[in-house]
Amino acid sequence: MQNDFRDYIIPNLINVSNARQQIEELINDSVETIGEITAKELLNEQDISIFFANTIRYALMSNHGTGKLYSPDLSDVILGNRLPSVTKEFIGRKNELKEIDNLLKQKSHIFITGMAGIGKSELAKAYAHRAKKKYTNIIYIYYSGDLKTDISNLIFTGDHADTTTEELFSSHYTTLQKLKEDSLIIIDNFNKLPKEEPLLRDLLKYDFHLIITSRCKISGYSSIAIGTLDKEKELNSLFLAHSPSSRKDDENITKIIDTLKCHTLTVCLAAKTMQASGISSEELLNELMQSGIRNNTNEVELFKDDEFDYSSMIGHLQKLMSLSKLTDKQIDILRNLCLMPSSGVPKDAFRKWLELDNLNTANELIRYGIVTEDTANNLISLHQMIMEVSLVDTMPTVSSCEKLLNHLHFICLARGLDVVRPVMITDTLTSINNRIIIDDNDYYLSFLQDMFPYFEKYGLTDVLPDLISRMEILMNEKESNITELDKALLLDYKAWLLISKKEYDNAIKKYNKAIRLVENYHSQNEASARSANLLSNVHNNLSTALMLKGKKEDATNALKKAFSIRKDFSYLGTLENNDTIQQTFHMVNQLLSSREFDTAEKILAFSLDIITQFLGCDNLDYATGIFYKGIISLNKKDYKSAKSAFDTSHSLFKKYLGENHEYTIFTERYLTLPN
Repeated sequence: MQNDFRDYIIPNLINVSNARQQIEELINDSVETIGEITAKELLNEQDISIFFANTIRYALMSNHGTGKLYSPDLSDVILGNRLPSVTKEFIGRKNELKEIDNLLKQKSHIFITGMAGIGKSELAKAYAHRAKKKYTNIIYIYYSGDLKTDISNLIFTGDHADTTTEELFSSHYTTLQKLKEDSLIIIDNFNKLPKEEPLLRDLLKYDFHLIITSRCKISGYSSIAIGTLDKEKELNSLFLAHSPSSRKDDENITKIIDTLKCHTLTVCLAAKTMQASGISSEELLNELMQSGIRNNTNEVELFKDDEFDYSSMIGHLQKLMSLSKLTDKQIDILRNLCLMPSSGVPKDAFRKWLELDNLNTANELIRYGIVTEDTANNLISLHQMIMEVSLVDTMPTVSSCEKLLNHLHFICLARGLDVVRPVMITDTLTSINNRIIIDDNDYYLSFLQDMFPYFEKYGLTDVLPDLISRMEILMNEKESNITELDKALLLDYKAWLLISKKEYDNAIKKYNKAIRLVENYHSQNEASARSANLLSNVHNNLSTALMLKGKKEDATNALKKAFSIRKDFSYLGTLENNDTIQQTFHMVNQLLSSREFDTAEKILAFSLDIITQFLGCDNLDYATGIFYKGIISLNKKDYKSAKSAFDTSHSLFKKYLGENHEYTIFTERYLTLPN
């Protein structure tokens, strides 16, 4: 067997090191089954033919003595989505915890249902913390409204900035499919019916345990509906856990709990408000009994309970928050936190974005119970019910949240200078768009214009039509000072969407119209870096559309025009901006993802011609282009050309980025191709 591997099998492998790497992954995934000693013996073998032979021989001939399969350990693979902390004052739910455990022994999934703020999420987290020793992996997902997006947004160690959303989903989902019953996935805040989420039915087929929290009443699935805690034994203890100073006020505490109808979230907030503000139990009771009911809530509660009225709960929350007598600084923190994603935001990032010297004010809001802290992941957030109250009471506007928006706007402008997969940033931008009150149209239009390429860079194309709609609404407002450049940029973005739909003729028309608008602007105004860059970029995008349409000569001329514009306006710093090159590479990458190798090769060929003409062959842009050339050659099984291209690109990446850069490391794996 060893000789056969050496003489016949290995010489015919396209990428020997990659084949070994995949087998090593299987061995690492099977450590629980085969044992650490055997795994190390197999992995430590350096001779490649002996390695393959030993692994196959062991897999075929060994009796492992167990029928149980184990999950691969993903603790060093998934960089996030860790189990959040559970509140240290968690009380009760003993029967529910036992029921969850019993149901998961019978079926691999369970829905935890109940009304808002009753404690579904805390129960799921509490179960996971108590059972964590029996699980190899616990993955927590805060449901955003689309499971496919949530799975794509998991951050894996092997993810790259240029990986498409579809590729990320495929890679991540394939890994999740390997998980067995010793892994637990929690999907929190799943406030819709299972039939409304196409991917959920598929997820339920697999062996891993799945806990889903939802405000919907679920039928036809393994589920547990939770109600209020026991008033005497549990809610009273919970109140005292948050407000130890009120131990002598048993009668008033009981009345407060009755007034709040035993609603868990509201009872906790009442206790924390009383403890932090110093208000007496009698005064708190009087205030709550007189609190008004908020009738302007837009939320339709999915889980109905005859004893609860959602608007009255919101009214109680509003009253409790007003009793805290928040300072201007606290209100400003709350106002900005309203714009953050419901899944939470890192405390340190929030501090930087608001230019705070410290987080003392935020910690005060945590002490009041208004802000929720996940100490395990160092995140802060607002419960959805508290967020609903806060949005109305603090009214986050563009001008009142200027510092936050300025920092995020800069991140959009400096795209590529942040993290590889900025899920937290994109989630925050989406959340801001959905919640902010726009009182400065001109500024927010500029923000949206720079947000579009940021989302597009990371392949989040589902968001782009919404951004275009928001831009059009602002541009139609009379207050906005719209120029030909704004109109041209909007056309450029619309054309990009048409290209993604393969409507090349319409895209070409919009690009030409955009070019005329910018040229008209130049005839009436002095050229600026913005107008010159825009004109160059539109010509570049036009070249892509023309190439996809099959008009190679026109495409080449358009791309040359894009570069010549940068050269003509070099005194404005346009040569330092390489958007044109990067956009071309992005289109090549998209074509490679869809396996349109011939078209990708044509676009790359004339792009490399332009790069060598203007920049030469000793630069990072040339290195990137040559790497793409290697990928195309590899897929066409032209191994000699592929190896030459990879050697060149690796040398340039190593020269300019160093040995430890991800591009250098990534290209190194392609250097072992056969000649």
